[in-house]
Amino acid sequence: MTSTKYGIHAYPPKFSDPQFIKRLMADYGQRSMPRPGKGLERTETSDVDRFQFWPDAIAMGSLKGRQFTQVFGAACIKGYDEKSHGRSILAFDLKREVLVIKAEMKLDPKILPPALNPLFAELSFDDINHQGIHITKRPLPDGLTQKDALEVTVTVSCRRPPKFYASFDPGDKAPDYMAGTKYLIDRRRATALDFAVSGVNERDANAIPAIPEGPCAYPTYWNTYRWVFRMGTRQYDRLLVCAHNIRALAQADPEMDLMSLTSERARWTVRVLTGEDFKRVYTPPDLSEIPFSSRTLLEGLIGHGIMAPGDTAELIAMLQKVSSSTAFHDRILEALFSQQKIRDIKHLIPKLAAFLRRRPPYIQPHLVLIRTVLVTPTRLLIGPPQYEPSNSVTRRYHDKLDGIIRVQFTDEEDRLFIADYMKLVDSINPAVGIMARVRRALQFGLIIGGETFYPVASSASQQKEHAMWFINNKIIDGLELRNWMGTVHETVVAKHAARMGLPFSTSRIVNMKINIGEELPDIERKGRCFTDGCGIAGREVLNQAALALNEKVGINAQPSAIQFRLGGAKGVLSDWSQLVNEYEIRLRPSMIKFRSDLADLNVIRIAKYQAAFLNRQFINIMCANGVPHELIIGIFEDAIADIKGFRDRVWNDAITENDEQLIALCNDFPLAQLIKSGFNENPLVLDVAAIIECRALQDLKWRARVKLSDGVYLIGIADETGTLKEGEMFCQFQENDESPPKVVVNEVLVCRAPACDVRRAWAVDRPELRHLKNVIVFSTQGMRDMPSMLGGGDLDGDDYTLIWDQRFVQSLKVYDPMDYEAPDPISVKHVTQKHLNENFVQYVLNDVLGQVDNCHLALSDMYTPFDPRCLHLSEIHSTAVDFAKTGQAAALDPSLRPKEWPDFMDKDDVKVVYESKGILGKIFRIVQADAHFSPSDLEQMGYPADPRITRFPLHESLLDRLKPLKASYERDLQYDMRRYRVYEPEIPSGIAIRNKRRKRVRDQNLNEPLREAYNILVNNVRETAQKIVNDFEFKTTLTPMQVIARHCYALTYEEVHVRQWEQALAEGKFGEKPEDDEDSERLRPKPLISFAWCFCQELIQIVSQAASTPSIPIGVTDPE
Repeated sequence: MTSTKYGIHAYPPKFSDPQFIKRLMADYGQRSMPRPGKGLERTETSDVDRFQFWPDAIAMGSLKGRQFTQVFGAACIKGYDEKSHGRSILAFDLKREVLVIKAEMKLDPKILPPALNPLFAELSFDDINHQGIHITKRPLPDGLTQKDALEVTVTVSCRRPPKFYASFDPGDKAPDYMAGTKYLIDRRRATALDFAVSGVNERDANAIPAIPEGPCAYPTYWNTYRWVFRMGTRQYDRLLVCAHNIRALAQADPEMDLMSLTSERARWTVRVLTGEDFKRVYTPPDLSEIPFSSRTLLEGLIGHGIMAPGDTAELIAMLQKVSSSTAFHDRILEALFSQQKIRDIKHLIPKLAAFLRRRPPYIQPHLVLIRTVLVTPTRLLIGPPQYEPSNSVTRRYHDKLDGIIRVQFTDEEDRLFIADYMKLVDSINPAVGIMARVRRALQFGLIIGGETFYPVASSASQQKEHAMWFINNKIIDGLELRNWMGTVHETVVAKHAARMGLPFSTSRIVNMKINIGEELPDIERKGRCFTDGCGIAGREVLNQAALALNEKVGINAQPSAIQFRLGGAKGVLSDWSQLVNEYEIRLRPSMIKFRSDLADLNVIRIAKYQAAFLNRQFINIMCANGVPHELIIGIFEDAIADIKGFRDRVWNDAITENDEQLIALCNDFPLAQLIKSGFNENPLVLDVAAIIECRALQDLKWRARVKLSDGVYLIGIADETGTLKEGEMFCQFQENDESPPKVVVNEVLVCRAPACDVRRAWAVDRPELRHLKNVIVFSTQGMRDMPSMLGGGDLDGDDYTLIWDQRFVQSLKVYDPMDYEAPDPISVKHVTQKHLNENFVQYVLNDVLGQVDNCHLALSDMYTPFDPRCLHLSEIHSTAVDFAKTGQAAALDPSLRPKEWPDFMDKDDVKVVYESKGILGKIFRIVQADAHFSPSDLEQMGYPADPRITRFPLHESLLDRLKPLKASYERDLQYDMRRYRVYEPEIPSGIAIRNKRRKRVRDQNLNEPLREAYNILVNNVRETAQKIVNDFEFKTTLTPMQVIARHCYALTYEEVHVRQWEQALAEGKFGEKPEDDEDSERLRPKPLISFAWCFCQELIQIVSQAASTPSIPIGVTDPE
């Protein structure tokens, strides 16, 4: 270890020296990237130039309190580089909300790796810890000039690594088409291997280990960056301006509270790791004797930075001390993922063990425990096993789930956003950089728990998320798996990949023996298929499919159609009982993708009523085709009036008829029942109402999503009777069990997202079709099927919007549908896993669908959807959609990227924005401000307990037995809150509000996972409570479970018990003391308020009963 000035020390590894080179394409600075993918290029009015500071030294390490542990550090070289940029800078880019970090260090370039020669990185404000920016100062000794009067230290702690960049190797050559351009690409994104010298490039470096070794581990363990400056008071004032601006961000967005409250004169201690210290703390532990399940959890804790490798031996010893059971060890390790950092193993593990012994695990039959792995540019992140909906493969190998993992390739904080820059970088040298790391994982596999996992397949939805299933061939034989799935002879690589992914799509198995009848011929005419993806089934088949999805009563228990998968076939089965017996299904050739002996019917979803909603694409195309702006504006103004004040109306028990439609958005949580039962002043009920109001307003503002009263959104099927004429369709819908079915008879509009085409048709009534509900029946007559005229739709599960509001129908001009011809697919004689791997890489590398949609929306606003540029983008969109069938990549021409963006697209932090004068801009500004949500604070509300419940007495023994159950529930709840970055009420409501800082998943895609998570939590609590009930005898007018509900209500809402609970938590009586970290403080108001509602039906029953003399539940036996 070598010492330098300013307390910064260098820890010199053995590295090589790369150089700056290469060219940048002309539109690089104007590339279109979504907000989370803020790029390297600076804007013309760059904050980097205005707010950059030149450090004297830089250090990287970890932070605990005000003790900084330094792993790497060096003095910095000052001055300008050849581009007149600072050679070493810390810059505050307030517009893009990133810290720009650059450091040329006073170390021998020969010992520096690509990622540190020089260090160049960008740290998003999103990734900085709560109050994680610390600024301190001290005066320098007398005799120095006023220019260097202060020594200033800036310390930044972060939750995830920054985005690191590395220079290209000298031998890398830019593509020929770059010749003559004036822009240079001088760096690429760095990966873990760029922090070490190995003589091997990223692509060819063998399997990726779970725990990185040596310098490759730096990004994982560097969670704090520290700079020392010598500066004058004027420069220091400029630094304080940056701090002030960052504090101002927190006023608009509480999640941006980044500036520490620590005094600028606070004293810090610095501990510098020696070479031996580094080896002791960070050398990967020997886990060869640890069982696989425990080993993967330990690797996950290390990879997430929750614990250091050097703490592993102590942790293992403590696990052995509290129990000899591997299963119990795993439960303790899983619980540790809720920690931000493990501080005191000896104190924590015994408390966790004592707490978890009272908590039995719970399993839902349709869910399976799946290990997930995130592969980022610098880390391998293994999560604890999570309950997820099963698929055919996980059901087939339910006893071998240790041999299956789901792998997702992401950026450090977000999904991988691919722009021209990354594709160009990959073309310069595909052996290095982010895509090389993806190729490495696919070719050599991942080492998880000491076992090597290799890729096998990816379903269509998983591929969109850049995810793929990997298997351990020692546990699950890959050849046997493929033979079991069926024989795929497809030679088109993309189609072959899609076929292989079918068994991995989420579904529920239908527990019945079905008869597969004779195949039906497809109805075809002049090369057009009118029954593409649609077959028929008997009544009992459809009923049992609904039952598999837990639809037991009402209209949804007898669906008219289901979306399914059976072996190598997929599509939709509809109700034609006159053509099949009740246990029979009949398929068509268009539904059979490959031959398979699998005979289990797997249901994906059933045909349900869904309301029609306008969105930005629909509004854009409709207004361009003649729908008056005034009509849309009026609909939005009415919608805003209906939504605003919803929470207050719930509070005041003044629900309107329109409010009932908002309440219906809450599918699983019984909000309507709770309001009717008089719980309208309960904090959680009010919070759920506020969530609904907030999300509805956000949808209006940011998605232009508004409900149409005269419209439906339903799955499409074919008319098997042939009674519908060309241009006709049939639609009978029923909203719920209380409302009667209605047949639409009128001239209608029919369209399919993303609304590339809208058709006018006639909805008619036909007695032969009246047995069909909540589907749209398309005619099989004529020269061309209507679904294909709607953006290339078919009948294998597509949903269609039907509108009979004549204000839209009569004003809309309809043009000829787009006649798109897909490019020739890429095919080979024999598809191998190598072909499938590269197909996946090409999908990721050419995943431009979102960018195409954004460009189309922006240019349509600036011009019209019929502008040649927009029509060209529509063709590119079709090519991108067809990648799964053709393997042909869609190229987004740089000239089609807007130079300015309309305000309604929320790009003001990274792009040049103008105020849109179009219809989307007008309705965007109708909703004046973005709606925000803040959870209720029970203490501030005065602990509002319901006297209809509190009139029943309590029993201390039962309260004591229920406290560990509450602790268990809230621990799991807070893990889900961290996992999805949601507030507590979002989980029971099943509605995720808009959060610009949520990563890797869209808000609307969280709704189903939130509902699944809440159902698991509730079922776990109820099953455990039922066991507790068996240990007590009760003398009361209440049922045993109602008594449990009464006591859980007290623990959740009654002041004396809540205060005792919070005190017990603070003392660590239920496992450990609460962590003082940004997510727990931001997302968890104290106390949590949802536990009692695991027994919502019992609480409703209690308040519904007539007043009776309360009696005390008496405990007879209590073994605890």
